[in-house]
Amino acid sequence: MSLIAILSQQIDREYTQLKHLVDSIPTSARCEKKIKGTGGLVSVADLIAYQIGWGKALIRWYQAGLKEEMPEMPGDGFTSWNYTQIARHFYQTYCYSGPEEQNAVFAQIVSKLIAMTEKEHKMGRLDQVGIWPWCRLQSGKE
Repeated sequence: MSLIAILSQQIDREYTQLKHLVDSIPTSARCEKKIKGTGGLVSVADLIAYQIGWGKALIRWYQAGLKEEMPEMPGDGFTSWNYTQIARHFYQTYCYSGPEEQNAVFAQIVSKLIAMTEKEHKMGRLDQVGIWPWCRLQSGKE
């Protein structure tokens, strides 16, 4: 089995395990803020929103890289890496109208990330350092 098949399967396996865990939680309890997270207590819905937010950011950065552009970092109107504020933004932005819609968006994000991974592997760039300009730290280190 190739490295990319293993990596794609691992991403899918982790996503599936998380989905089954979340699906086992009653819908009424998914919005209860009982989990210690970035910025205080968060809910299961917040945790999924957080994954969606970072997934969307990665996809946006990747698409900018394909166009040889430098994306706004970290994006979504943020110009600095204030993780607490970014997390809160994700919790609010990606909660959607209910768990079904949030789950569907999360599934789409995971699918896109797997496709990106497989595409980059086929192009021979998956394990190369510094492919995208935004991968370089301000210090110039990769």
